Amino acid sequence: MRKAGSLMVGIWILLCTGPVHGDWRQARQAWQQGDYAAALQDWRKLAEQGDSAAQYNTAILMLDGQGQPADPESAIDWLRRAASQDNPDAQFCLGYLHAQGKVVPRDEARAEYWYRKAATAGNAGAQFNLALLYRKRRAAGDAAETLRLLRAASEQGLAAAQVLLGESLEQGTGDGPALSQAVAFYRKAAGQGYAPAERRLGVAYLAGTGVTADSSEALHWLTRAARQGDAEASYDLGMLYRTGRGVEAQPVLAAQWLQAAAQQGHARAQYTLGLMYREGVGVAQDYREAARWYRAAAENGEPHAQNNLGNLYVDGNGVPQDYVLAHKWFNLAGANGNEHGIVNRDRLAGRLSASQLAEAQRLARDWFRRHDARDIRPLAEGSVAAAIDDPTEAHASPAGKVTAGTGRPGSWFSHRPGRDSGMAKDGGEQ
Repeated sequence: MRKAGSLMVGIWILLCTGPVHGDWRQARQAWQQGDYAAALQDWRKLAEQGDSAAQYNTAILMLDGQGQPADPESAIDWLRRAASQDNPDAQFCLGYLHAQGKVVPRDEARAEYWYRKAATAGNAGAQFNLALLYRKRRAAGDAAETLRLLRAASEQGLAAAQVLLGESLEQGTGDGPALSQAVAFYRKAAGQGYAPAERRLGVAYLAGTGVTADSSEALHWLTRAARQGDAEASYDLGMLYRTGRGVEAQPVLAAQWLQAAAQQGHARAQYTLGLMYREGVGVAQDYREAARWYRAAAENGEPHAQNNLGNLYVDGNGVPQDYVLAHKWFNLAGANGNEHGIVNRDRLAGRLSASQLAEAQRLARDWFRRHDARDIRPLAEGSVAAAIDDPTEAHASPAGKVTAGTGRPGSWFSHRPGRDSGMAKDGGEQ
């Protein structure tokens, strides 16, 4: 198995391992040896003879410019030829391209059309992505079809589908939550080494959801996911070690895991790491580092961090004292639902001249124009499981098994607190 370059991230050519005729064997050997020009030449010859699997492989090489300069227009033509012969790999690929707006215009209706054709042929990736479209649309009647598609993809071993099906069962499907069934699907996906499933399973053991609560099992699965680079799992581990929930509190280890999540852009981890640097817990006290991580979280829309960064500007801790910037961050925190931010903004306004206040308000407006709206909810200290509310909805991307002209679908795989300070110094950060 070898990945087809960088343009089409996640597209794989899986070569037939069963009996094949000479031309296929020659093309496969060239591909495996990295001689993409020869592989393309051999597959194109077969494609011109009407072999839909070869047409699909030819298209993938042309999309990514392997064996020749990238030629998206010809690639799409070959994909359409293969799709017209009911090649589910090509149908899925066309759906994926339309859904992502790659090479062709983004068109959800066309994406749904091709996904549905491939899904009907049993393509697990198409079943999963079609389920995501239905889940997003939330139209009447889509819920049952979404579950059916997720079950079909899960039965073929698609880990991302197993996780999303587990989440749906955990949340309830009309007959109420089916927690033990949800955990069973998480376990299947975790058995494939799929990090989001490992994290879900860890959280289930932590909370006793669908299984008997077991902190050692929770720690085991969260650690497995975190070691794969799962930011949410790294955050969860950091919070467990910070709060001592189910484990011995270890502030230094907490800071290490939180930093791993923070470096991946996890806003709550960035915020909590800022708290730890401010407090000198698990790390040496360092207001500059506190400001650095508060700023990273604040730019990601975390309202607690926005408020705390404002406090640093008021006091001149880790940053130059600047009431205008402090007002900007208090204003943003308040607009994002942080009550301390509202109080602090109003208190600080009396210290500013009219021109300073206008400038602070302009900076806040500019920030909103530069940032997309985000739904970042405040997280209470010690509520590790509260970070687990957001479903993981990875999109499957084409990874088709090309057989010796059969056009059969192959295997498809998807690719992914702290406390608030106030100017009033009322007990510190909460």
